[in-house]
This record gives sequence, C-alpha cells and structure tokens, in this order.
Amino acid sequence: MRMRAIALLILSSLFFVSVQDVSAAPRADVQNDRVTFAFPETATFSADISSGSTITSIVLEYGTEHQTCGEVIAKAFPQFTPAATVTAEWVWDMRQSGSLPPGASIWWRWRYTDQSGAEFVSDKQTAIWLDDVHDWQTLSSGNLNLHYYGKDQAFAQSMLDAGVEGLRRNKEQAGLVNEDVMNVYVYPNYQDLQDAVLYEASWTGGQAYSDFNIVIMGLSEGNTTWDQNTVIHELTHLLVGHFAFSCIGTLPGWIEEGLAMFSEGGLDSGMQSMLDQAIRADTLITLRSLNGGFSELPDKANLSYAQSYSVINFMIDTYGQPKMTELLIALRDAKPIDEALLEVYGFNTDGLDSIWRESVGAAPIAVSAQATAQPTPTFVPTYVPVSGAPLAMTPTPYAVPTSSFDTTNLPPNRPPLMLTLALLCFCLVFLLLIGFIVLSVVVRSGNARKNKGGQNE
Repeated sequence: MRMRAIALLILSSLFFVSVQDVSAAPRADVQNDRVTFAFPETATFSADISSGSTITSIVLEYGTEHQTCGEVIAKAFPQFTPAATVTAEWVWDMRQSGSLPPGASIWWRWRYTDQSGAEFVSDKQTAIWLDDVHDWQTLSSGNLNLHYYGKDQAFAQSMLDAGVEGLRRNKEQAGLVNEDVMNVYVYPNYQDLQDAVLYEASWTGGQAYSDFNIVIMGLSEGNTTWDQNTVIHELTHLLVGHFAFSCIGTLPGWIEEGLAMFSEGGLDSGMQSMLDQAIRADTLITLRSLNGGFSELPDKANLSYAQSYSVINFMIDTYGQPKMTELLIALRDAKPIDEALLEVYGFNTDGLDSIWRESVGAAPIAVSAQATAQPTPTFVPTYVPVSGAPLAMTPTPYAVPTSSFDTTNLPPNRPPLMLTLALLCFCLVFLLLIGFIVLSVVVRSGNARKNKGGQNE
C-alpha cells in the first residue's frame, strides 16, 4: 500500500508538471488570418501577428492536401518591419509555380519568433482553390461528388449517374476501386474549363489529377453521350492512378489513356475511322512513342487515344484482365515498362507493337522506328481531346519556329570583307618573314664558304 501511494504521488506530480508545461507554452497571437484568391493566378496569404516583444522573423508554411511520397512543406519569407505587432503578407503566384487543379485543398500556418527567442506557430488553416464567381452546386453519391454550374439539376444528375456507372465498370471489369472522396468539377463549356487552369493544351476537354482525386471537364455543345463518356474516362484515370501510384516512375501514356478509353466501352465511329485510315495508310504512331505525353495537335492526339485503346483492348481480349492487373502492379513497383511487359507477357514494347499491328492488319513496324533507348517521360496530366465530338472551339493554327530570327533575307553565307583582307595581309607578312629567314640562311652559308676558302689559301 505504501509503495502504491508513492507511485500515485509520483504520477500526480508528473501530471501536474505536464499540465503546467502545456499551460506555460507560448500561444500564437494571429488575427485576420486569411487567403484571398485571384483565381486562377494568385493566392495571397495575410495576417496580423503580435507578440510580447519585437517580432524578428516570420515564415509562412503552406502546401496542398494530395497523395504524395512524403510530407512536403513549402516555406515563404514575407517582408515586414520588425515590431511587436506586424501585418504579414505573401503572394503565391501560380503563373510561376504552375497551376493547381480547381478544388484543391490548400493549407497554411504562420511560424514566427520574437526578440526574446520564443517561437510561435499558428493554427493550421485550409481553403479550397476555386473561383467565387460562379454559383457552384453539388450532387453526391457515395464517395463521388459532382460540382457544377450553368446547368439544371436533371442534367447534373445524369452526369453523376454516368460517373457511378464508370466506377461500377472499373470495379467489375478491372478490380479498380478508390475508397477516398473523388470530386468532379463540370464546366458548362470548354472555354470556362481552359480559363480555370493555366498553361494547358488548346484542345483539352477534360483532365484528371489522380494525386488530388480531382477531375475537371468541360461540356460539349449538346453531345450528352460524349460528356458522359468523359466523366467515365477521367474517373478511370483516378482509379488507375490510385491503384498504380508510385514514388519513382509514371505509367506510360498509352496504358493510362488506353484503359480510360476502354472503360468508356469502345471507340466512336469518328475515332474508329481515323484509326482504320492510319492502318491503311501506314501512318500509325509507334507504341514506344506513346510512352510519354501525347501531341498537342488534335489529329495526332486523337489517333494516339484511338491507338492506345486498340492496344489495351487487344491485350485484355487476348491475354485476359488479370494479366493487365499484374502489369499495373509491376509498374507500381517501379519496374520499367519493358521489364514489366517481359515479366508478365513475355515481350517488350516493340514486341507488343509488332503483334498488335499484325492483329489489326497493319504493316510491320519499321526497323528505323525501333528506338534503342528511351528517356524517362515527363509527367503530363491526362487529357480528353475536345475533337472527336462536335468541337466547341477551333484551335488556332500556328507555325513552329525553327530559329529566333528571320533568315529569308540574309546575304550569302561568306566571311566579311575586312576579315578576308586581314587574313590576306597576315599571309603576305608570313611569306615575307619566311623569305627573309631563307635569304639570311643563304647569305650566312655563302659567307662561311668564302671564309673557309680564304683560310685554305
């Protein structure tokens, strides 16, 4: 009993000290803590910060909520005049860092130190990166949220139903599921979509960010089937990205896009006709070229999608869905695509390209087109091209510059006159110098013979 009483006394003393330590810890005094959006270009963080003595340093810590391989904390150092109370402000410029997807969750907090050496950390704040101009509405089913504006609820419900159907297909046909919340942002037209994200291809009709579990898409001009297929297509990217997430590599473009097209149920007549024409004309793109991002030219982009679908359809129809799942697992384990294909199917990228071409009646792949080495592709968010359905916009034609200046009126490629004269003078001086040296040698040799003859006499 005595030992138990002593133990209780020690525990109570420790508890008292712990409470005292917590209550004595400095608490941040941050008021008007907020972020202001100038969507889609900037996010401005600001706050009024106070301390018992002069504040000497302020750090803004911020980031986004998304799937990642480790905790990522960005830090900014706003300028301020040291004082006991200061107003801190810092601007996150998306035009320099790259744009976040609409609907991304941003977090931030302030860390500051005063003259006494005490450090303070404010409470973590969050905000959704989204414009406040439009009257966004939301419909939900399970863990799928569909956000929209500019359309009636009945149309939005049809889009949500398409998304639910896409999730069902992927679960039953491919075993792909995602238990996290998924958000789809539907814009009433393609122009609004492109205005919401910086630096995207002009033909972009939909885009998936699997690490954020976000889909954004625009609507066509009245082609409801196309719009519903876009929901299914982009949700498939979320499922594939979640299942095959890797901290080292990325999935080849033809696998990602081919699976997304496969989930839609098949090619429409326009894309099938484009693929058939490319087969007849022997203008197919090599499969190895489709490992990375697709072309920004709409015609080549659509052929890339159609060809990727045909390859995936061939693989699943010939070898079965379980093999495709094994391939995704191998790629998730960061195995290069050729190694993963050899392990699961027994052939590499070029081998797959060859047997697929044979299956569709295309000409064999040219030997010169078989690359011996491939650079690691740069990650490009997934797209659905707006062509293939009635276009809501026509991309502006453009020319690819070959140099930074006009070469059409340049004079013939020859050295300047002054340089020519200088070289000629140099050659003449050099020849005179050689002649002088030769003449000196001859004169000295003659004098030597004369002197020798005089001595012999």
